[in-house]
Amino acid sequence: MVEVKMIEHYKKYEPLFGAWEISKLIGKGSFGEVYEIERNNFGIVYKAALKAITIPFDESELNELMASGMSMAETKQYIKQSAKDIVNEFVLMSQLKGNTNIVSYEDHQVIEHEDKLGWDILMKMELLEPLNKYMKSKDFTQRELVKLGIDLCTALELCEKHNIVHRDIKPENIFVSPNGDFKLGDFGIARSIEKA
Repeated sequence: MVEVKMIEHYKKYEPLFGAWEISKLIGKGSFGEVYEIERNNFGIVYKAALKAITIPFDESELNELMASGMSMAETKQYIKQSAKDIVNEFVLMSQLKGNTNIVSYEDHQVIEHEDKLGWDILMKMELLEPLNKYMKSKDFTQRELVKLGIDLCTALELCEKHNIVHRDIKPENIFVSPNGDFKLGDFGIARSIEKA
């Protein structure tokens, strides 16, 4: 029921980024959901991924903040800062844009709620297959294992070049492109070395 509710919540912004519509939910994480989105142009269907985050996620999260002793002004400031922290992911992703072994960031929107306290944050990215799903669908060869290691090292070298520490490298944050490149994604808890 919550899944349908959230899809409908984000569908109110369609067409997203001027031309895109949500087709289905493809993943959930602790900080949001990922949807497949598509647009049709002269009979050709283009697909991408949409990472959607709502802050606060629901009324219970808002109630917890208020119950912790925060005033309404402090709660508003906390929620606004949380949205800004997530937008920092876009800054990191845009620095790494166009590199083969990093999930490609394409666009984003930050929308303040009109009717209640909170924000919706939408990020358009390339549509990729999660590593776990890829490994279940076929035999993982020794050659692919070596390529995975090389591709991740390339991604980490690039992060180091831009003073970024990823801090959450795990199978759930590794993706595979249609041509077999392994890509590092989800920079949600990454931090710039200069700020750390």
